[in-house]
Amino acid sequence: MNEQRNLYLAIGISIAIIIFFQILIPTQPINSPNSIDDEVIEPATSIENSTKDIYEIKPRDVVISESNRVTFKTNSVQGSINLKGGFLDDLTLSKYKESLDQDSENIHLLSPNGSENPYFIETGWISSNNKITLPDQDTVWKSNSAFLSPTTPVTLEWSNEQNVLFKKTFTIDKNYMFSITQEIINNSNNNIEIYPYRVIKRINTPDTIGFFILHEGLISLIDDELLEKNYDDIFEDCTKSLKNLKKSFCDKNSINGGWLGFTDKYWMSALIPEKNQSIRVEHRHSNNGRDNYSTGYIGEKYLVNKDSNLIYQGQLFVGAKKLDILSHYDENLSIPRFTDAIDWGWFSFLTKPVSYAINWFHGYAGNFGLAIIAFTILMRLLLFPLAQASFKSMAKMKKLQPDMQRLKETYPNDRQKMQQELMALYKREGANPLAGCLPILVQIPIFFSLYKVLFVTIEMYHAPFYGWIHDLSAPDPLGLMTLFGIIKWNVPPLLSIIDIGILPIFMGFTMWLQQKLNPAPADPTQARIFALLPFVFTFVLAGFAAGLVLYWSVNNILSIAQQWFIQRRILAKNG
Repeated sequence: MNEQRNLYLAIGISIAIIIFFQILIPTQPINSPNSIDDEVIEPATSIENSTKDIYEIKPRDVVISESNRVTFKTNSVQGSINLKGGFLDDLTLSKYKESLDQDSENIHLLSPNGSENPYFIETGWISSNNKITLPDQDTVWKSNSAFLSPTTPVTLEWSNEQNVLFKKTFTIDKNYMFSITQEIINNSNNNIEIYPYRVIKRINTPDTIGFFILHEGLISLIDDELLEKNYDDIFEDCTKSLKNLKKSFCDKNSINGGWLGFTDKYWMSALIPEKNQSIRVEHRHSNNGRDNYSTGYIGEKYLVNKDSNLIYQGQLFVGAKKLDILSHYDENLSIPRFTDAIDWGWFSFLTKPVSYAINWFHGYAGNFGLAIIAFTILMRLLLFPLAQASFKSMAKMKKLQPDMQRLKETYPNDRQKMQQELMALYKREGANPLAGCLPILVQIPIFFSLYKVLFVTIEMYHAPFYGWIHDLSAPDPLGLMTLFGIIKWNVPPLLSIIDIGILPIFMGFTMWLQQKLNPAPADPTQARIFALLPFVFTFVLAGFAAGLVLYWSVNNILSIAQQWFIQRRILAKNG
C-alpha cells in the first residue's frame, strides 16, 4: 500500500506543479517601454537636478520633429540626441518588432519628454555655488556633426557667460553601448567646485507583466550586490516627500563601480560608471502630476581650477538583453556580472547552463527549434543510465503481468495478502513499480528551467521553427477552435482552454504511445489515472511556449525508442 500511495503522490505532485504554472502563466505581451521623471539627483549639497514636467502630451514622432537633433543609426539601433538639453531620448531597436505582423513597428525603447511615456538619459553637472551658470534642460547645445556612428563620435558644446566651456562627447558601438565623456574647460577667472551626474528617467509607471518569476523595474549591481526592486518598492521607499526614505536602499556610496538602470522583460537601460571612481547612487520617485522614477549617480566633488579642465567618463547600455552581447561586454569591458541583467531566478545554477547550451547549439544549427531538439538529445544522454535502469524495471514489470494477474485472482478478497505476495514477486524479479515515475520527476527541474529560459530570454523572442511555428516563445498558433488555421477568428478567452494546437496534440499522442509500452497497473483505479494523463498533459501544455512543447515531444519520442529497444531485448532474452 505504501508503494501505491507513493505512486499517487508522485503523479499528483507532477500534475499539480504543471497546472499551477499553467494557471499563473500570463499571456506574452510585448513589454513596450514607457516612463520617466522629474527629479533625481540631489547630492549632499541639496541641489536638485530637475527636468520640468510637461503635461501637453504629443505623439512621439511630433515631439522628436520639434527639436534639432544629432541622429545615429547602426545595425542594432537608430535614434537621436536632443540638442535642447543634450538628452539621449530617442532610441529604436532595429532588430525587434512589437509583433509578428509585417506592419508592426520596431520597439521604441527611449522616448522624449512631452511624449506619452517618456524614458530618457540625462547627463550634466551640479554645484553648490549658485553663481555658476550650468547647462540645464533648456540649454541648446552646438554639435560638431549631425550624425553619430561607430566610426564618428559627436561632441556637443556650450559656453556660459563666465567663459566656462562644457562638452559632451558621445560614441557608439555596433550593438547597444554608448560611451559618454563630460568635459569642463575653465577659462574663467575663478576656481569651480562641481559634481558630474548621470541619470535615467522614466515618467509614468510602465506596464509590466506582474508575474512573480520575472523581475521588471530597478536593477543594479553595486559593490557586487545585485539589487532588484519593482516600481512599487521605489514608490514606497524612495519617494522624496515621505519620511520613510530608506537610505540603505535609495542611497549608496561606492568606489568599486558596477551598473544600474531599469529593466523590462527583454530590454534594459543601464549606466556604467568608471571603476575606482567615488560615486553616490540614488534611486528616486516623485509625482508632479505623473509618477516619475529615476536612477543614477553623482560623481565626487571636483575642483576645476582656472585655466584647467576636467574630464569625466562613463558608459551607457541601452538595448536588448541578448546573452552573447551581455557576455561580450562582461568580458571585454570588464562589466561585472552583466549577464545577471537577465532574470535567471532562484535556480540560476540550472537556467544559466540551459540557456548557454541552447545558444551554443543554435550557433551550429542556425535555428532555435533545432537547438532545442539538440538540447533534448543531450539531456537524454546525460540521463541515459537513469532511464535505462527505469525502463529495464518497467520491462520486467510488463513481463510479470501474467503473474500479477494470477495473484489478483488467487487472493480476490484478501488485499493485504495480495500486496505482500506482489511485493515478494517484485523483490524476487528485481522490478520496481515506481521506476517509471523517477525519470519524470528528474525531468521536472529541466522542464521548468527551459520554461524559465523561454520566458525571460530574448533569443527565442519571435524565433521561428518550421512550418506554422513562427515564434518558439509563444503557444502553438494553429488551434482546434480555428480548425488549425482554416477559420480566421479571434477565439474567445472562455474557449481558449480547448483551443489546442497541432504540436500539443502530437505531444499528447507521443505520451499516450509511450504509456502503451508500460505495463498496465494491476489496480483499476491506477489504470484509469494513467489513462487520463496524456489528455491532462495535452490540455495543460497547450498554453505553454511552443519551444517547451517541442522539447517534451522530442523527449517522448526518444523515450519511446529507448524503451522499445530495452523491452525487445528483455522479452527476447527471457522469452
